Amino acid sequence: MSLSAHSKPDHSFSKAERLNSKVKIEELFKKGSSFSSKKFRIILLSQQLNQGRKVLISVPKKNHRTAVSRNKIKRIIREVYRKNKETINISDQGYLMAIIYLGSSIPNFNELEVQLINLFQRLTV
Repeated sequence: MSLSAHSKPDHSFSKAERLNSKVKIEELFKKGSSFSSKKFRIILLSQQLNQGRKVLISVPKKNHRTAVSRNKIKRIIREVYRKNKETINISDQGYLMAIIYLGSSIPNFNELEVQLINLFQRLTV
């Protein structure tokens, strides 16, 4: 059997998936719906699929003063998103999403993965 016969899930987080347009970020924060858990705030705005799926990951400087800790947390969140983006319950739509970490401690990968998977499964647009 060839590899094309089996559709493997895409476990990548390419540059095209990253939300970095100032206009799109402003639109997301103005028009998007948000919800929070203890350690996360997720803002979501659906859009047409041809515009793609774009994600912004943020760790506020207010909670983590050093860039080293902010970058470590962002790396963990990116990895969790990359491995589990198929669990996001948005049916065949494009979306803009901001994942904001609100916790004050540096989490480990396993606890962060459990929390984010639960949040991803709650998402519906």
